[in-house]
Amino acid sequence: MKKTTALTALLFLLVISTRAQQPALKGTITDTAARQNLEHALITLLRAKDSTLYKFGRADKQGNFEIKNLVPGKYRAVITYLNYADYVDDITVADASIDMGKINLITKAHLLEDVIVRQKIAAIRLKGDTLEYRADSFKVRPGASIEEMLRVVPGFQIDKDGKITANGEKIEKVLVDGEEFFGDDPTVATRNLDAAAVDKFQVYDRKSDQATFTGIDDGSKTKTINFKLKDDRKRGIFGKLEAGAGPQDVWNNSLMANAFKGKRRISFYGIMSSTGKTGLGWDEQNKYGGDNTQTFTADDGNTYVGREYDDFDDSYGNGVPKAWSAGLNYGNKYNEEKQNLNGSYRYGKMMTEGVGTTTRQDILKNNYLLTKQSSSFYSNKFRHSANASYEWMFDSSFSAKLSVRGYKGENEKHSLFKSAQTNDAGQLLNTTDRTVSSKGDEQAMSTSLIVRKKFTKPGQTISLSVDQRYTETNSNGFLYSSNFYDSVGVQKRDTTDQQKINGNLYKFLTGKLAYTQPISKTITWELSYGMGKTNTESKLLSYNKAAGGKYTTLDSRYSNSYAYDVGTTTGGTMFRYNSKKTIFAIGGDVTRADIKQLDLIKDSLIRFAYNNLFPRSNFTYKFSSNRRVTFNYNGNTRQPSISQLQPVADNTNPNYQPVGNPDLKQEFNHNFSFSYYDFKTIAERGINVYFGYSTTANAIRNNTVTDLATGKTTYRYVNTNGNYNYNARLGYNRNLKGVWDMNIDGFFTYRKTMSTGYVNNILSKTKSEQYGINWAIGKNREKKYDFYFDYYIYYNTSVSTINPDVKNNYFTHTLYIYNNIYLPHDFEFGQDLSGNWRQATATFSSGNNVVAWNISLAKKLFKDKKSEIRFKAFDVLDQNKGVSRNSSTTSVTESTFSTLSRYFLLSFTWNFTRNPSATTAAPAQ
Repeated sequence: MKKTTALTALLFLLVISTRAQQPALKGTITDTAARQNLEHALITLLRAKDSTLYKFGRADKQGNFEIKNLVPGKYRAVITYLNYADYVDDITVADASIDMGKINLITKAHLLEDVIVRQKIAAIRLKGDTLEYRADSFKVRPGASIEEMLRVVPGFQIDKDGKITANGEKIEKVLVDGEEFFGDDPTVATRNLDAAAVDKFQVYDRKSDQATFTGIDDGSKTKTINFKLKDDRKRGIFGKLEAGAGPQDVWNNSLMANAFKGKRRISFYGIMSSTGKTGLGWDEQNKYGGDNTQTFTADDGNTYVGREYDDFDDSYGNGVPKAWSAGLNYGNKYNEEKQNLNGSYRYGKMMTEGVGTTTRQDILKNNYLLTKQSSSFYSNKFRHSANASYEWMFDSSFSAKLSVRGYKGENEKHSLFKSAQTNDAGQLLNTTDRTVSSKGDEQAMSTSLIVRKKFTKPGQTISLSVDQRYTETNSNGFLYSSNFYDSVGVQKRDTTDQQKINGNLYKFLTGKLAYTQPISKTITWELSYGMGKTNTESKLLSYNKAAGGKYTTLDSRYSNSYAYDVGTTTGGTMFRYNSKKTIFAIGGDVTRADIKQLDLIKDSLIRFAYNNLFPRSNFTYKFSSNRRVTFNYNGNTRQPSISQLQPVADNTNPNYQPVGNPDLKQEFNHNFSFSYYDFKTIAERGINVYFGYSTTANAIRNNTVTDLATGKTTYRYVNTNGNYNYNARLGYNRNLKGVWDMNIDGFFTYRKTMSTGYVNNILSKTKSEQYGINWAIGKNREKKYDFYFDYYIYYNTSVSTINPDVKNNYFTHTLYIYNNIYLPHDFEFGQDLSGNWRQATATFSSGNNVVAWNISLAKKLFKDKKSEIRFKAFDVLDQNKGVSRNSSTTSVTESTFSTLSRYFLLSFTWNFTRNPSATTAAPAQ
C-alpha cells in the first residue's frame, strides 16, 4: 500500500513540475474613445481546431490581464465586455510568452456594420433549476466513457460501482436525450456510451408528469441527469465493442450499438461477463431486473416517483457472478413530434456462488450474546422484462401519456449455514447446521395513464391520472436444520425438516382528478380528488415430513394465509405563489383509509379506519440565477407490510424468528429539509448546504425476546415513539486556476439517529452518530495524464440505554485513486486503487481492511485511435473481499463475503462510428 501510494504521488509531482516554464498571454484592454481601461473584461481562449474552451481569465482594475501556463498550439482569443462588441483574434502560442499590447474595444452603439459576435460558452451554467454542463469543456482520452468524463467534472463523484453524486446529491435517474435508456438502468449509458458523443448534460430535480403539467409542486422529485447527444451522432451508427478473456475462466464481452435516423433511435446491448460487469444499475437489488421505478399515488394522496423493493439479486454483492444480458431499445417521434414512442426489452441471467461469515452481537440488559456464522450459497436466476411509453399531443392543449412495464422470471437458490452462539462469559449456548433451498417464479406488471387538458385561460387545467400495479411471487423450498442447545448443563438436540410453500400477491389501483385555477398572475390554486384500492395476500405453509418420507403434515405454528386490504379516499388542495425571485406552495390532503385484515386459516376479520391529514409546503427564494435557498416540509403515512402483520413465526433460522403483529398501527412521518446552493460560473465554484430532519410517530420497530439459557430469540413487530434522525452537510467545490489547474471537492457531514425498540419487554433507545469528512482532487492534462484522488473518513458511534456499557465506536476510511498516463507511441498506463479500513472494536477484533489495486497497459490502434488492446491485472495484491458493518436498536453485525479476487484479462475494444453525412458540428450556442 505504501509503495503504491508513493509511486502515485511521485508520478503526480513529476507531471505537475513540467508546467513551471510554460508561456503566458497578456495585454491591456481599453476603450480609446472613452479614454479608460476596462476593468473585469473577460478573456477566453478557445482551441482553434474545435472551438472548445481551454482557459479564461479577467482583467484587473487597470485593464491588465495575464493567462499563464499555456500549452503551445493554435487558439482563438475572445475578449468580451458588457455593451461592447467582442474582440476576436487567432493566435499561435510557441515557447515564448505573447504580449497583445493594448486591445481597443468598440461599443456596439458605434458599430456601422454587422459584427460576428463570438460568445464565450460557459463550461457550467445554471438555467433556472437546471445545472447544465458543456461536455467538450472536460477533456478526456479518446474513446473514454461518459463515466470517465464525469470524474473530471467539478462537484461530481463516481464510486467503484458507478453510482454518481452531483454536488452532494445522489443521482437516481439517467436519461439520454430526455428519454429512458433501457428502462432506467444507468450504467448501460454511463459505461458504454462514448463521452465524445455528448453535447451537454443537465442535472435537475425531475418532477412528476402531473407537477410538470400543472406547475404546482406535488412533492415528488427525482434527482436526474440527462445527456444530450450531439446532432452529428443522431445520424448513422455508433457504439462500442469489447472482447476479453484470461486464465481461470475469466471473460468479459460486451457490445453497445446505436442507430439514429432523424427522430428514430434504436439501441442494442449485450453483455457476457465473469468479472462482475453487468451494466444494469447501481443497486444490487436491481441487477438484471426490470425497471422498478414507479410513479403512483399513495395513501396520502401524493404522487411519488420511486423504487419498489426488488429481490431479483438479493446477494447485495455477495459472491462471484457469471452474467448474461441483452437488451433492445426503440424510440421515435411522429407527426411533428406530437407523438412519442419509447420502449425496451431486456433479458438477464445470472449465476452466483459465494461464501461468507457473520459476527453478530445481541445487546441485552447487563449482558450480551455473540453469534458467529459461516455460510455458502449458489443461486441461478433469469428474467425477461419490458417497458414502453406512448405520449400523444392531440393539440397544444390536450395530451395523454400511457406507460406500461412488466417482467417475468424464475429463480433458484441453495444455502448452507453453520453457527455457534455464546454468552458474555464465553459459555456455549447453541450450535446450528442449516440447509435452505428454494425454487420460485415471479411476475409483475404496472400501468400508468395520465390525460391532461389546458383551457384557454393560462394556468387553468384539468387532468386525470390512473395507476395500476400487480406483483406475484411463488416459491417451493425445503428447510433442514439440526440444532444443539446447552442450557445450564442440560443438553438438547432437535431437528427441523420441512417443505416451505410460499406465495405473495399484490394488487394496486388508484385514480386522481386534479383541477388548477389561476387566481392572479402569481397565484395558482389546485383542487384534487382521488380514490385507491390495495389488495395484498400472503401464503406461508410449512409441511413436516411424514412417516412415508413425504411432506404432508401441515405445521400450524409456522403456517398462515393472510389478506390485507386498504381502500382510500383523498381530497386535497394546494396554493402556489410564483414570482421572479420567490416560489411558495402550501396545502395538503385529507384521506380516509378503510382497512381490512383477514386471517384465512383462523377465519378472523379485523376492520378499522384512519382519517389522516397530510400537510405539504415548500419555499424557494432566488437571490440570483446561481444562488438560492429552499425549504420543504411534508407529512405522510406508511402502512405496515403484510409480513409485519401476519401472525405467524418464520423458522427459517430457528434461533432468530420474526413474528407478525396484526395490531400494528400505521406510521406517520414528518420530514423537513433546508438547502442552500451558490454557484459561480466564471470561478467554477460551488457551495451547497443541506439540513434534513425527520421524526416518526408509531414507528414500526421490534420487541426482541431472548431466552438467556438457550439463546433462542423471537422478535415481534411493535409501534414505538421517540424515533428521529437528522443530517447536515456542507459541500464545496471549485476549479483551481494557475499552476495547479485542478478540480477540488470536499464536504463535511453529520448524522444522528435515535431509534427505539424493546429488549425482553424493556424499552431501549439507541443513539447513533456519524461524523464524516471527504476531499477529492481531479486533474488532467490533455494527452498527458489524468489523475483523481478521493478520500473519506467517518467516525461512527452507537450506544443503547438497555446496556450503556456496550459501545460501538470506530473509524472507517475509504480511499480511491485513479491515474492514467499517456505514453509515447499511443501507449497508456493506468491504475486505480481502492482501500477500505475499519477500526477494530471490542466486538470485532479484526478491522477487516481491504486494499484492491488494479493496473493496466493499453495500446491505441489504427489512425483514428478509437480502438485499443489492453492488458489488465485486477486485485494485484489479492486482498479484495466484501465487508459490511451495521448496527440497530438491539444488535451490531459485521459480515464478510467472497467477491471478485485477482484475475488477469487481455481485451480488445473498438469504438465505431458510421455516419456518411456527418460534418464537424458547430459549437452549441
